[in-house]
Amino acid sequence: MSLRFSALTVALFACYPVAANANANATEQDIERITVQGDFRKNNLQQVAGSVAVLSEQDLNRQSAQHLDDALLQFANVNFAAGASRGRFLQVRGIGERSEFIDVINPSVGILIDGIDYAGLGISSIAHAEQLEVFRGPEATRFGTNALAGMVNLTSKTPRFNPEGKLSATIANYDSWQLSGFYSAPISEQLAYSLTLDQNRSDGFIDNAHLNRDDTNNIDEFTGRFKLDYQAATDLKLGFVAHLIDQQNGYDAFSLDRNRITLSDEPGQDQLRSKATAINIDYQGLSRASLQGQISYLNADSDYGFDEDWSYRGIHPWEYSYQDRYLREREQWTLDYRLVSKPAGQLFSNTDWVLGVYASRRDLSLSRQRRAETEWRYFDSTINRENLALYGETQTALSDKLSLVVGGRVEHYSDDYQDSGNISLSPDQTLWGAKVSLNYQLNSQAMLYGLLSRGYKIGGINGEALSKAGEAQFAALADKAAFKAETLLNAEFGVKASSADGSLTSRVAAFYMWRDDMQVKGWINPDLGPEFAGFIDNAASGRNYGVEAETRWQPAERWQLFANVGYLQSKLGQYQTDSGLDMTGRDQAHAPRINYSVGADWYLTDQLALQAGLQGKSRFYYSDGHNARSDSSELLNLRLSYQLAQWELAVWMRNALDQDVGVRGFYFGNDPRDEYAPHVYEQFAEPRRFGATVSYSF
Repeated sequence: MSLRFSALTVALFACYPVAANANANATEQDIERITVQGDFRKNNLQQVAGSVAVLSEQDLNRQSAQHLDDALLQFANVNFAAGASRGRFLQVRGIGERSEFIDVINPSVGILIDGIDYAGLGISSIAHAEQLEVFRGPEATRFGTNALAGMVNLTSKTPRFNPEGKLSATIANYDSWQLSGFYSAPISEQLAYSLTLDQNRSDGFIDNAHLNRDDTNNIDEFTGRFKLDYQAATDLKLGFVAHLIDQQNGYDAFSLDRNRITLSDEPGQDQLRSKATAINIDYQGLSRASLQGQISYLNADSDYGFDEDWSYRGIHPWEYSYQDRYLREREQWTLDYRLVSKPAGQLFSNTDWVLGVYASRRDLSLSRQRRAETEWRYFDSTINRENLALYGETQTALSDKLSLVVGGRVEHYSDDYQDSGNISLSPDQTLWGAKVSLNYQLNSQAMLYGLLSRGYKIGGINGEALSKAGEAQFAALADKAAFKAETLLNAEFGVKASSADGSLTSRVAAFYMWRDDMQVKGWINPDLGPEFAGFIDNAASGRNYGVEAETRWQPAERWQLFANVGYLQSKLGQYQTDSGLDMTGRDQAHAPRINYSVGADWYLTDQLALQAGLQGKSRFYYSDGHNARSDSSELLNLRLSYQLAQWELAVWMRNALDQDVGVRGFYFGNDPRDEYAPHVYEQFAEPRRFGATVSYSF
């Protein structure tokens, strides 16, 4: 605990001069104005109780970010796992999933795009995003079961009544190119739209030596997002949202030689096609409250598969030849409506309130097709999940400077599960979350808050355990048919402050989280050979605590510095794997103790700017089922841009030091050439990337 106290002390002292020197008479224009879009009310980031980080489009451009993978490295205490062509499995403060095969998981970190639930699907494109937000810590009151550890919220371009647009073209190494653009304009005095399109292609960063190809792990992604705002009446605003994603990526990432050269004769694929629509309403006609809400629909089909042996026929007399493929269909309806109080509707003349209802239905189907040598094995399952929740929140002004926020959510879910093994289960449960925070506004530039929140994540069914429990070598899976819900209690203290002139802004949060019935990924891998089965288990408990700090400083007119630093300690409670490993007290998976992102912007002239950033993280364990670890990493990113009227030309480099950064790892034997001796096998993030981007704004 001494190190945790030391880190907190340093962070608070670093922030103290900012608050102490703040001028209470400073105007709001002097303070950094970043509005949080994902909360019940749109508030200034500096006045939101909780650890929320925000990246604007300018922040994303600074790192030449093309995908969510690139952007996540800028957030403190945020990590991700790949295991597919993209890193769609997220961890916040060390909590989050790392893969999805047969078992239907409820993500610990949810994803919203324009309010539509993309949990488990990831974010395909961040091109021309208006804002990217990460809520750290349980957010059950606002987001429910999808936010045990946090939530990622992406807002695409909002329609504007003043026409504007931007076109961008990028070329980069590995035969990569990207075309993107957005345009927003009015149709009439009451109607405006925005359209964002992005096409991203690359051969990928893998060479397949057996097939003599360099595109077996390619990227081919199209994303379209359309928004329409209609001021139907003085007090009624309607919105329409439509999304289309067409992802035809390859998947050939793991190498027997543990590098970027593969030997697969049957490379896999990671394909996704999804369509989503939503209708938003904002009605201000009530005297005491506004009515806000969204009803959305999403349909997604995915095809994920890989060469399980990572090799070719004839590589060795002891070879095996397996192929695995997962075909999924997902259809969901979601409704979220709430009443948000107006000043005339305050309770006791000092209490604002929110009261809402949430309902969703999600139909999921899976068809697994696995070939073992010449024998095909099939497993099919369907699950129909219904969620219904009531939630509310109050904010009471106890004095001019002190306010109390109290919120809660009660959610009931029910599943109807069936599979090809004639297993039929219908679990259901009612869970609850809550939030209490006490906020003290020292002055117009500085706020202190203390927060206690409770989050939850529903349990589920281990389809793979059910499908294999009849086999002798997997008999232990008979006791792994289902896993229980997990709950999390979070205690947090934070400071948010700005200097009087707005040149320095700091946010610091210290947290301690207790996890009960912690969901962990387990594996049974007899003799560390090619046959394996995964399942979700419950450890007794877990502990996660640490500090995250974010600072932006503009010491001169042409110079800006920023630093985001996270420190994290995580511990598994009493837990022993089925292979006999005692993991009690060990760090949790994908939870690096240190991660940081530091950088600077130099405006060398009115037209020429140089941005540099260094992002790093310490070693972390790849799994809760084995002790394989990643290496530490430091990524250097550089960008030089030249602005001329409406044109901008930028040359950039990511991972300039060309480090191999592991984003997914396993420990087992898979190489017949060394008699299937166990090794740490890793999937690596992108190597050194360099390219040029030209943009035209109009």
